[in-house]
Amino acid sequence: MRVLLANEPRSYRQVFAGAIHALRPHVEVISVGPNAVEEEAPRIRPDAVVCSRTTPALRSVVGVWMEIHLENGTLLVRTSDTGMSQDPDPGLEILLDFVDRSEVARKAGRAKVESTLEAH
Repeated sequence: MRVLLANEPRSYRQVFAGAIHALRPHVEVISVGPNAVEEEAPRIRPDAVVCSRTTPALRSVVGVWMEIHLENGTLLVRTSDTGMSQDPDPGLEILLDFVDRSEVARKAGRAKVESTLEAH
C-alpha cells in the first residue's frame, strides 16, 4: 500500500506522514509539495493521495483521494469514497480510516482481478 501526501501546510503533511508510519507501518508514505502532485502521481502510482486540492487530471490518474484544507479557520475534509466530512473537528482518525478503506478497496480490486484471471 502506497500513499502520496501532498497537502499544505507542510507541517500537517509531516504530522500525517509520521502518524501513518507509526500507526500503519506496512504503508509506504511518500511526501511531495502540492505543486508536484500532478507530476509525481503518474510516476509514483500511489494507491491513495492526500492533498489540499484535487484536479480532474489528478483524479484521472488516482481513483482514491482525500482533500484536506483550511477554509476560514476550519479544517475541511473530502474523500473520493465518502464525500465531505461532517465532523467539525476531524482528527487523525479520519486520515487513518481513509488509509484503511483505501487498503481494503485495493485488496478487493486485486482479488477481483485475480479471480477473473483464474476463470480464464
